[in-house]
Order: sequence, then C-alpha cells, then structure tokens
Amino acid sequence: MKNMNPKIKKWLAVAGGLALCAVLVVLIGQRFHTEKPVDDPLPSQSSEVSDVTVDPNEPDSTKEKEVSVTLPDTSQPTSTDNGAVSGGTEQTIQSDAIKPEYTENQLKDPTQKPNGEKVPEPPTAVDHDKVEQPKETPKSESTSKPSGGGNSIPGFDNVPDGGANHGEVVDGDGDINKQVGIMD
Repeated sequence: MKNMNPKIKKWLAVAGGLALCAVLVVLIGQRFHTEKPVDDPLPSQSSEVSDVTVDPNEPDSTKEKEVSVTLPDTSQPTSTDNGAVSGGTEQTIQSDAIKPEYTENQLKDPTQKPNGEKVPEPPTAVDHDKVEQPKETPKSESTSKPSGGGNSIPGFDNVPDGGANHGEVVDGDGDINKQVGIMD
C-alpha cells in the first residue's frame, strides 16, 4: 500500500464498496424470494364403496328440537343531559365549560385555595431590608499560581497581561464588500 498513489487507493476503496453493496443486494434479494408452492399429494382413492343403509324400524332421529333464543338487552342506558345539541344547524358534542365563581373572602384567604383545599403552610413575608449580608466573601483557593505578571482567572489557568489596549484608524468609506489586500 506504500507504493500506491492516492488515486489508485481511492479507486480500490470505491470498487470494494461497490462489491460490498452488490453482495448485500444479493443477500437481501434472497431474503425476499418466495418459494414455489408445493402441491399436497392427493389422497389415494379406494375402490371400496361404502353403503349407508337406514333401518326403517328405528325412530326418526332427525326430529326438530325446539330452540329458544334469548335476545340480549340492547336498550341504551338513560344518561344525564350533558348539554350536547344534536339537532339544528349548530351541533356540539359537549356543553361549554362553566367557570366557577369565588367570593372575595375565598380569594384572599391565605390558609386555603379558592376551591377549598388547605394550604400546607401559609407563606411568610421576608423583609429584604433587614437581611444580614455576610461580612467576608469567601475566596476560593486557586490551584494555579499566576506567573510572569499574568492574571489568574478560574477556568483559564493563566492569562498573560497583554498591555494597554490600542486601536487603529482604518481609511475607508465603510463599504463592507470592498476587497482588502491581495487575494491569490
């Protein structure tokens, strides 16, 4: 493989891929191939004839028996009116939802919900002006020590100080589609 150029390697890879695809097509095609149906052998015909004789002295066993058929109950159970309209030009499957109405006392009571469920614990108001602030901010100890005058930023190990910022004035009319430099 060392003496082959990339073009030959590419064509060998393409040919190998095509051969693999051809093998897969043949295998999948055999999977869907239907087998020819095989006819069952016919039973051998016997030359013996069986005679059936009915004795006229015996009572007739083919008397019709009375059959009683019980019909299942197919009547629909009576249902309560759900507000459905099935006649006229406007039909609905169910009635419009009814919004519950609550009194002002039910809405303002903090110990229970408007639907009557008890609240586990009434909320307590916190006065944010009287909250104690921590006196010292905990400093996290950095495992990396700044070296060479760099700044130590957590997660960035050591960022060297690049000096003062500086900007350049670009001469141009503001055309962003203008070619800059030589593009070879």
